[in-house]
Order: sequence, then C-alpha cells, then structure tokens
Amino acid sequence: MNRFTVAIFLLLSLALPAICQERDTLHAAQNADTLLRVLQTDTIYRFGDRDLLVSDTMLAKPMKTKSAYRALMYALALPGLGQAYNEKYWKMPIVLGAMGAAGYAIYYNTSIYKQSVIDYVTIEDYDVRYLELYRRNMELSYIAMIAVYGLQILDAYVDAYLYNWDVNDNLSLRVAPSLQPMMAPTSLTGYSGGITCSIKIRGR
Repeated sequence: MNRFTVAIFLLLSLALPAICQERDTLHAAQNADTLLRVLQTDTIYRFGDRDLLVSDTMLAKPMKTKSAYRALMYALALPGLGQAYNEKYWKMPIVLGAMGAAGYAIYYNTSIYKQSVIDYVTIEDYDVRYLELYRRNMELSYIAMIAVYGLQILDAYVDAYLYNWDVNDNLSLRVAPSLQPMMAPTSLTGYSGGITCSIKIRGR
C-alpha cells in the first residue's frame, strides 16, 4: 500500500462515524413541544399565516377626553350647554334655575325702579332714598345675572379641563392644629401654635 491509499483509508474511517449518526429526534421533539406550548399560551402575540404579529386584545383602551375650548364655546352660546357637553347633566337644572332667578330679579327690581321714578316725578314729598334703593337693587340684579353666566362658563371650562383627573378615595387631606418648636424661644414653653396640613395615602 502506498501513502495515498493509506491517507484515503484514514479519512474514510474518520468520516464514517459522523455519517452513521442518527438524527436526534428527542431534541427536535422537545423544541417542537416548547413552540407549541408558547403558541397555545401566549396572549400577547400570536403568529398568523404570514408570521405577522397581532396585538393582544387585552390592551388598555384610550381614555375618553373632553375639549376645554369646545366646552367654553358651548357655555358661551347657551347656559348649561357646556355642562351637558361634559356629561354633568345634574348641573343643568342648577344653572338654568340660577339664570331664571337672576332674570326674575332683574324684571322685578326694574319694574319697581320705574314705578319709583314715576312716583318721584309726580309726588312732591317723595323720599329720594327709596329711588336710590330700588336703583341699587336693580343694578345688583344685573350683576347677579352676569356672575351666574360667568360662573357657569368657568365651571364648564374647568370641568372639561379636569375631565380625566384621577380623584381616588385613597387620597385624603388632614388639617389639624399643632405645636412647633421655636428656633429662638421667646415664651416660657418654647413652642408656637400653628396648623399642619398633611396628605395621607390610605392603604400604604
């Protein structure tokens, strides 16, 4: 045997065990089993026909918001309409009732003032203080109407702006009297009275 034949024989003897080895079916079965369990239990993503990722249906829905500008425009156009836009329907009778009361006060005080003007002109000894009183009441009625109109606009705007504000029952504000030590005592006790405001989170 020459060297070339010996070299070929050694190469075949080394390659024969690698060719004769069987495929590891246990490892492949374990991998397939693991992939099957992931596909069955995964609720965040799943694979489609084209291996596309599909988002989970358990994701949070977007929060509902209200436009403060739109609520302001509604309240300017018609009293109570801004509260209806903010879905605070229980405020509408309050707003309309306050506007109606202010309107009735304007009507009543204006009629009294006009009658007092006539009496002041026709009656010689008419007391001018009544005329001034009725005029003052009429002016206050107009001021009350403007105040109610402005407050309902402000309420609609702030309510829409804070529509998603988290008001949790676990938050509480406590105001209590307290004694604070003084840096330079000027009294016999060395303490001064005060008020302490503390915010507590319940359950923590």
